[in-house]
Amino acid sequence: MRIRRREAAAPAEPRPNGRAPDVETTAARAWNLWELERLAQDLDGDDRAQERKLLLLHLRDVADTSGHLPPEFDPLIRDLFGARLAELAT
Repeated sequence: MRIRRREAAAPAEPRPNGRAPDVETTAARAWNLWELERLAQDLDGDDRAQERKLLLLHLRDVADTSGHLPPEFDPLIRDLFGARLAELAT
């Protein structure tokens, strides 16, 4: 039986949900809750603002004393904040 190799993937393009390719392709990150709350205030008024507020409220239970969240929450955070996370990814 012969195994075929996959061809190289095409470069990532922005997805319809607004995720930026540079943020999307990086390794899981432990985001800081306090920075995310400031970013959420800047985004207040869009169609996912309430969802972000509720998520950040619940994430306070899992953040450490300095506000860092476990990397397991990275996909959820990337989904809710989209391309705007690039502002914090520096």
